[in-house]
Amino acid sequence: MLLPTVGDASIRMVAVSDDNLVIGAAAITRSVRSKPPIGPGVALHVIPTWRRRGIGSALLNRLKQQALDTPTEAFYALQKIAAGTEEEIGWRWLGFKPLETVVYHELALAAIESRLTPLYDWMRQKGAIPDDAAIIALCDSDRESVADLHLSELGGNRSLLLRKMHGEGPEPYHPLYSRVLVVSGTVKGCILAHRESKQVAVVDANILAPDVRGGWANLWLKLEATRGAMKLGIERFIYSTFDHYADTRAFSEMLGGVETRRMLLMHCLLDGSGDAVE
Repeated sequence: MLLPTVGDASIRMVAVSDDNLVIGAAAITRSVRSKPPIGPGVALHVIPTWRRRGIGSALLNRLKQQALDTPTEAFYALQKIAAGTEEEIGWRWLGFKPLETVVYHELALAAIESRLTPLYDWMRQKGAIPDDAAIIALCDSDRESVADLHLSELGGNRSLLLRKMHGEGPEPYHPLYSRVLVVSGTVKGCILAHRESKQVAVVDANILAPDVRGGWANLWLKLEATRGAMKLGIERFIYSTFDHYADTRAFSEMLGGVETRRMLLMHCLLDGSGDAVE
């Protein structure tokens, strides 16, 4: 009850008062961020009347001790934090600092389809798209290979990813408008999304292998995912970008995308530079 949905957590623990009241809880995700500094997500909460007594710090330090047996460079706050809030102050008190700003966008699919279709047709005419390349629905793909790509480029937890790819668990990926790029039989990209409502889908991951980035693959994958979603009545995509996603942010602005909110990705290095405050 105290923590957000953690999924298949690797570690869970609670703090209990002398009269056996649960006053705090913490957990570490099995999913790990692959981009350095490498590390899992952390969820932590202390009930308001027991804050500023070192309980959060004690829970965090216990999590650090438990994580020593794994290649962990940092902890990440599992949920993104709104800047300037008491929640941000609380994480800073525990030694966390902002790593990146996460911007959430909303974009009409009709704008994507109308803009990308002429570019796709031009690339086809120029022979820029390999003959052995294909984009297929997630349900028709080798989902183990899709999970491999996700783990190598974005990190995560294999068992949780595979469950979502098979339509299980919270916010499972839609099997039809989640699309996979295959070149010469090898998975080279994917867009994974789940349906939020009848008209809106949330893009959870947009991944391309390094050797196909920056050209035809990115354009074609976006276009096919858009077309697949439109056939099922989706009108808008919601997606997030980090500071290093400059191209995606420029793409969204060019197509009239709306920025809906900004949040902070908070992290704590485990080399002693982000020790919790006692």
